[in-house]
This record gives sequence, structure tokens and C-alpha cells, in this order.
Amino acid sequence: MLRNSRRPRDLARRRVHTAVTTSLAAVAALLVGGAASPPAAADPARPAAVPVRLDPGYQQAPFEGWGTALAWFANVTGGWPDAQRNRLADALYGAEGLGLTIARYNIGGGDSPQTEPYMRAGAAVPGHWKRPGPQTPDGWDPGNPDHWDPYADANQRWWLKAAKARGADTFEAFSNSPPYFMTRSGLVSGAVDPRQDNLRPDQYERFAAYLAGALQRVQNSTGVTFASVSPVNEPGTAYWCAGGPQEGSHWAPDSQARMITALRAELDRSGLRTAIAAMDETDPDMFRANWDGYGSTVRSAIGRLNTHTYGTNGRSGARDIAKGSHTPLWMSEVDLGGTVPQSFTDMSPALDLAERITDDLTRLEPRAWVLWQAVEDYENMTPAHENSNWGLIQTDFTPADAAKEPLRRNKKYWAMAQYSRFIRPGSRVIGTDDDHTLAAVRPGGRGAVVVHTNPAGSARTIALDLTGFRDVSPAPVQRYTTDATRNVRREADVSITGKHLTVTLAPHSVTTLVVPGASGVDPERAAPAAGPRLLVNDHSGLALAAASPGAGSALVQRRPHGPDAAQQWTLTRSVPGDWSSTASYRVTNVGDGPAPGLAPRAPTQRAPGPGPEQHGILCTTRDRPPPLVHSA
Repeated sequence: MLRNSRRPRDLARRRVHTAVTTSLAAVAALLVGGAASPPAAADPARPAAVPVRLDPGYQQAPFEGWGTALAWFANVTGGWPDAQRNRLADALYGAEGLGLTIARYNIGGGDSPQTEPYMRAGAAVPGHWKRPGPQTPDGWDPGNPDHWDPYADANQRWWLKAAKARGADTFEAFSNSPPYFMTRSGLVSGAVDPRQDNLRPDQYERFAAYLAGALQRVQNSTGVTFASVSPVNEPGTAYWCAGGPQEGSHWAPDSQARMITALRAELDRSGLRTAIAAMDETDPDMFRANWDGYGSTVRSAIGRLNTHTYGTNGRSGARDIAKGSHTPLWMSEVDLGGTVPQSFTDMSPALDLAERITDDLTRLEPRAWVLWQAVEDYENMTPAHENSNWGLIQTDFTPADAAKEPLRRNKKYWAMAQYSRFIRPGSRVIGTDDDHTLAAVRPGGRGAVVVHTNPAGSARTIALDLTGFRDVSPAPVQRYTTDATRNVRREADVSITGKHLTVTLAPHSVTTLVVPGASGVDPERAAPAAGPRLLVNDHSGLALAAASPGAGSALVQRRPHGPDAAQQWTLTRSVPGDWSSTASYRVTNVGDGPAPGLAPRAPTQRAPGPGPEQHGILCTTRDRPPPLVHSA
């Protein structure tokens, strides 16, 4: 990540509809028909309750967890006195803290010992190499054990062990830069020209060996196993410039592809089954642009897709790439400094973070959500410097006495806890129809969790519709609140009436509701609703129609006309009872029954059959209407 004026921001939280380029999604989006119930008479004495419908018939893949990158705070605090660093580890990974289960370890590149320090506090992450001699850095041989520092980066390694001891079970390694002696500029902060790759063209294989060797040595010394390794970070940006305050490197798409291929070959040669994660781009739009430049061989070498959400446009594109390629997707890095000066009591930064979490999980559909460093340099956040609210905890990275340095939690910490303490690994995020609500069924499918953000300055009443569940017992609903005066405080339980729940939420608050008695799916209520519907092109506004008899197999588009049987289509689950977000649907015309063949460029109609080209996936919980994407 890079914190400066060039970082894209999404303060307006624009809602963007991204066209999908694969298959039928480029042709039609689903319009769900049906008569709306007449609105209830409003009570003029109080604002109407905001209706929020939960749809357990749309369940994302099991959630893998919440996490943080360890750079740069672990490079500092991992060397602090035991009592202090353990307090921090408890606050992040402990059961009474945030309960994080993912740690991203930064494999540092490392500048020359002769280079005068120039990076921000904590950002000079140590490299794992030893130089053969000051005059011969290019003589470094990854195959020579004497050219490695087996004790490098002890502070981050402490954090890996501390996280594991507290229950973390998912670890990823990532690189921001190659070692200085593999770069064009001789610095790990980037090339002289920030639009130029900093890795020298003859160093790909040696850098791959460096990453694999560091990975093995850290695993052996800590007892953790890295599930994945990411060789590039925010590669398509022009952030990284020689002499900048942190490690970074530009990579053109073909350079990214070459690095991924070289690393996969080296991991295989070393007997490491570690998956490659790629490409940790700064936002989903740039992620997709990079992905489009990869060939099939490169794509097949990637075991996990990673994107950051410092910018939020294009979430649906990244989501559908993951679905179409059957590759898990992570939101692997983000944080927000907020729009107010440094504060530990203002709810504004917390509300911004909560809305970003909700939007990311409902629109991007990642299997994990990972924060940029959860602990920030307090001094750097003061009014004399950035005057901002990065991090969940702020502490001085250059303290006079680390043992006595305060660990300052801000309201973002408690907002994060409203999610991470309750939506646990194995949960499945489900559909909702409200932009401020995130909901999930708990592991095993018994019970649900609802997190609602109220950014308004007045109380808000929500009316939860739980009729999508097969069963809802009258067990009391637990309620936890963070606002200006409360930090994940348990409030009075709330009662359910039938399958409905009405609750009033405080102004400027994040509230978690735990509904222990909700389970199963009512098939009559699961989206999409039964019955024929139009399929309308998002761009042209025209409806998909079956060709007239004798006119061939090509599908046509016409002005929408509900009574026209040729424009009426039904969606049928390919596997009854499959409530996953990747469930496929057969698309059938109500007229003479042909189904559209979902060829990438020219959908055609044909007799119904079992082929995957006749099936599509509903690709989001939040888009209205939800589009289809090819399942094959």
C-alpha cells in the first residue's frame, strides 16, 4: 500500500454496475417479476422502519477469516518487551480481542547496508540474504546456505508464532520488492522512473529462488505453514519510486506473468506445494486489467486471486473472474484513514470502515478480508504529520520506553470487532437487500449473524424479514452495539415475532444481531422467485427473445413486452437444494422450450440438454437485477 495523495479513494461510496464480458451476462440481466405488497400505513409520529430481507438461498463460499498484514508494525513491535507485545497480540488475535485468524507475512527485500536509512518507521523490513562481500553483491547464490541469514526478521517471525498460538490458522507470505542487488535502481523502494519495472530482466529466476528459500526458512523456524505466497504487490501503479518511504516495485502485466511462472517452477523444484496468490493489485479494476493480460498457462499457475480495495470500482468484474475460473478470491489489503483529524472517539472513521467491509463482502464476495497493518505509528498520525486515523490501534513506533508506550484503540477497532468476533471462519455470507447490512449463516448452518451500520445522526428502526429461513425459533436475539459511548456492548436481547424482528438502532452506530434460531432455507422464498421473467440487456434495455420458428438458432433482442412468450424465460436450479452463490441455473424459454447456449460471443438457442453451456450463475447478492455469468 501507499499512503499519499495519489491513493484512490471512494469517499462517496458510488455504486457502480460493471458489465460482465463472459457469456450471457453480456446479453442479459435478470429482472425478477412479481407484484409488490402494498405498503403499510405510516405512523406520522415515528419514521417508518427500514425493511431488510435476508436471503439464505444465496450463500457465498465458506468464509476463511479476518486478518492483517504484519508489515510494518510487526517489524517494530515484535522486538518489544514480552508483556507489551503479548498485549498487542491478544488485542488482534486473542479470543477477547478481534479473534483474527489470518496473518500476511512480508518477505522483505532489503537495501544495501551502505544505504543511509530513508524509509518511514518500520518499513525497512530485513532481507533474508547475506552478501558474499561488500564488493560482490551480485555474487549472492541462493543455492549456498552461507549466503542466507537464518535469523533474519526475528520480529515478524515472533508475530507469526504469536498469531498461531492464539488460533490463527491461515498464513500468506507476500513480497513488495526484490533485494536491492536484483534491482535496476539499487534500492528496494522502486525504479528511478516509477513506470518502469525495478527487477532487472536477468533476475527473475534468482528472485523466485529468493522467495522460495525465504519461505522455507521462515516455515522451518516458526512452525507455520504458508498456504500461499504473493510475488508482486500493487504492480500496475506508479507509486513506487527510488528513494520513496517504503518498499515497492512496478511490474508490467507481462512481467507479472513471467514472475508468476518463474515462481511456480521454483516452488515445484523445491518441493513446495504453496499456492501462488496474484496479483494484489490496488483495486478491482486494475486487477481485472492485469488478469486480462495473462495467458492460460499463467492463470493456471495461480491458486488464489488477491485484490485490494483502495479503489472500489470493478468489484463485480473481479468477483466474476473468480467464479468463472473456479479460483478463490481474497480482499487481501485495505485500510481507511477517514475524513476527520486523528481521533480515538469519533465514529466517522469507524462507520467508513464498517461500510467498506459490508460493501466488499457483498459485492466482491471474497473468502477472506484482510486489513493493512492493524497497528499504526501513533506519531505519524498526529496533527504534526498525517493527522489521520489509519490502523485500529495506534502506538509510537519509536518510543522512549516500549514497555510503557500506550496502545491506543480507536473506534475502528471496535467496529472491526462487530464483524470479526461474530462472523467466524466457516460462516457463509448470505443475500440481503439493504446496502448497510451484512448477514451470514454461522458454521454448520445453525444461526445467523446480522451486522447493520447506521451512519445517520438519528436512530433507525429496521424490520428484519427472516421468512427466507426454513425454521426460526423464538430464541432471544443477542444485540451488541458500538457507538460514540459504547464498545461492542451487549444490550438487552430482542424478541422475534414469527419470522420477523424489529429493532431500533442508535445513531452513528454499528450493531451486531445474533439470531441463534434461524436455520435452513425455505425454497418457496429463495431467489430467484419461481415463474417466468424477462432477461433484459443492461446496456441496450432490450429483452432476450427466442427466434421465430424457422428463423435459425440465433437469439434476438427486442423491445421488452411481457406478454410475448418468446421473451419469457424460467430459471431452474441445476441441482435442487444447492443454495450456494455458484449454483447454476438452466435457462429455458416458456414458448417451445429451447435454452440459450451460452457461447462466449454469440448465445444461441437449442434443445434443452445437460451441457454447461446451457447453465448460468447468479453472480451477486446485491445487484438488482442480478446478472448471469457462464458457469463453465
